[in-house]
Amino acid sequence: MILTGNLHMVMVKRDWFSGLKVPIDGRRVFRGRRLIGDHKTWRGVFVMTVFTGLFGALLGLVGGAWAQRTNVAPLRYDQIIGGSTALSLALGYAIVNVVLGMAYALGELPNSMIKRRLDVKPGKTAIGIKGALFLLMDQADSALAVLLAAVLVFGLSWRMFAVGLASLTLLHFAFNAGLYAARIRRNL
Repeated sequence: MILTGNLHMVMVKRDWFSGLKVPIDGRRVFRGRRLIGDHKTWRGVFVMTVFTGLFGALLGLVGGAWAQRTNVAPLRYDQIIGGSTALSLALGYAIVNVVLGMAYALGELPNSMIKRRLDVKPGKTAIGIKGALFLLMDQADSALAVLLAAVLVFGLSWRMFAVGLASLTLLHFAFNAGLYAARIRRNL
């Protein structure tokens, strides 16, 4: 997901897949405000779903057998398709990552919708306690959606959910802080 997120940033900067740069909300308005806004597009859903799946397949090919053999894998990828051949592991990793990539993209939508209701402009941050809460949600929303999908669809344990939510939220914050310090991001 980190690789795909970075790739998505490059695609946005270079305007690749511009035909998919269509707001998910179709520019619909509810009570005088946009539902989600221009920053959440079908390009993001496409990139996060398809490329996370491709990176997952590559990961399954390169390290899937080792991860299953050493019990490092958090899921039983060999049971997704059935079998432990390199191809079945790659397909298992791809399927899991397609689902999780879509969860990542869609997991950001409720946060954006709430921000529009509270008049926080897309790509901007609020101030005060509202800003602190949204900063936390901005770091945790996709991780929450991904891990919840992994629990509900693939049987990830709730313990892994809790550990993953804490560690991925902190990792997301640290990564964004680094991008902000490098002047690649305008805000955290």
